[in-house]
Amino acid sequence: MKKSLLFVGLLLAMSLTASAQYKGFSFGLKMGPSFDWTVSKTGAATNQGVKTGFDLGVVAEYYFAENYAIVTGVNVDFLRGQYNYADKRNISAIDSITDYQLGTVGRQYKSTVYEIPLMLQMVTPEIGNLPLRAYAQVGGAFGYTQSVKVKDNFTLEGAENYAFEDDVYAATKGEYNPFHASLRIGAGAEYAFLESTRAFAGIYFAHDFLNNISSGAQGITNNYRKWYNGNKELGARDLELDLRQNRIGIEVGILF
Repeated sequence: MKKSLLFVGLLLAMSLTASAQYKGFSFGLKMGPSFDWTVSKTGAATNQGVKTGFDLGVVAEYYFAENYAIVTGVNVDFLRGQYNYADKRNISAIDSITDYQLGTVGRQYKSTVYEIPLMLQMVTPEIGNLPLRAYAQVGGAFGYTQSVKVKDNFTLEGAENYAFEDDVYAATKGEYNPFHASLRIGAGAEYAFLESTRAFAGIYFAHDFLNNISSGAQGITNNYRKWYNGNKELGARDLELDLRQNRIGIEVGILF
């Protein structure tokens, strides 16, 4: 009986130790740059290079097994992008032209997104004799686009000398989808300075799976209602603007 109780006590002590080491919660902070670019699912827009954004956030980890954890938190993403798309604008202010004219809108935009990631993290055992472990993450992030600011430049087709000045303004409400969702994969390494303090650095790739443009913006809001083709009404488009953002980010942080 005493041996049985001793054995049960040892098992309980080992379980509590493992729980404290691998199944406890950790909280921390992270930040880092991101490199953002826009893709068009329908081909109605063309990406115009990579822009540099910035991310920061609060991290929460929960280890449910020795080498597996759920990672979540709150991210604030300052995203950037630049793309071109065809449009028609009334440019009567230029040389008394009174008709809508075909041209290209060059748009740069800045958006602020609040999101909650939900990732499965897989961690290796310690590497060598160092308190260093590598990790891989897979999952997604869901959030809300708080604001979008844009800068447009309209150039007439075949007349590069005719172009509107850059117009900087906040995007019309309803023009951009307020809901944000992306798939994410990442990898990195963490180093334990103390039993309860770890520093980490990693890289991730994120791809939006929701259209950044609101479905109601096609032909309704200011930036799209000026399009027409032949006898079509203003707002009619052959190709819907369907924009998704990709980004590669670098993040560093600390967990307690």
